[in-house]
Amino acid sequence: MEEKVDRSDLVFGRHPVVAALKAGQVNKLWILRGPGGSAINELVQLAREQRVVFQWVDRRRMAALAPGSVHQGVVARTSSYAYQTLDDLWALGRPDPVLVLDGITDPHNLGAILRNAAFFGAGGVIVPRWRSAGLTGAVAKAAAGTLGLVPVVQVANTAQTLLELKDKGYWVYGADAGGGSCQKAEVTRPAALVIGAEGEGLHRLVRERCDHLLAIPGAGGVSSLNASCATAVLLYELSRLSQ
Repeated sequence: MEEKVDRSDLVFGRHPVVAALKAGQVNKLWILRGPGGSAINELVQLAREQRVVFQWVDRRRMAALAPGSVHQGVVARTSSYAYQTLDDLWALGRPDPVLVLDGITDPHNLGAILRNAAFFGAGGVIVPRWRSAGLTGAVAKAAAGTLGLVPVVQVANTAQTLLELKDKGYWVYGADAGGGSCQKAEVTRPAALVIGAEGEGLHRLVRERCDHLLAIPGAGGVSSLNASCATAVLLYELSRLSQ
């Protein structure tokens, strides 16, 4: 009888699985039986070093574990990711910039945002306990091996957290179509960048507690970018404008 597996805890694809193994987050590994090559040999070696149970499976079982996904012959079950707290973030000083996510419920968007945060050197990502995607295997896959590189802090109330950030000396910049052009903004550091959900945008109280609202000017074909693309653009502009 085949083991039942909760797919929300699965990571698939060689690069994400290697990253999860190196972070010590894997508790079981499934590998497609057959010619492996150096990439599979590395996975097996890492699993043995960390005493992770691994199992060779056939194509039918692999397809059942990751239906419709590009698994590259490897699937891993990860342990629950441990969120950090604001106190953990303050122990690092005043990480700059930090991202505050307001209602990002799509796991692929969250994973892509975490990858953007790692690429641009963000000091932390703050997510609400409610109205937010969790750190699942789908998020890890979209993060493409970067999950764990940037602290992810979970808070009870986003609007209240913005007040705490201000008390720590942060300037809060919200992504909003009604704001001023991000290309002309004056940025003061340390900075917190708030990203809202697609369509709904920032919640009213969150928007009101931002010091400045930033819009991304476009050529007019569509009204807005998705959340992860907007995050990348605004993180780039923050780094450019504050140099």
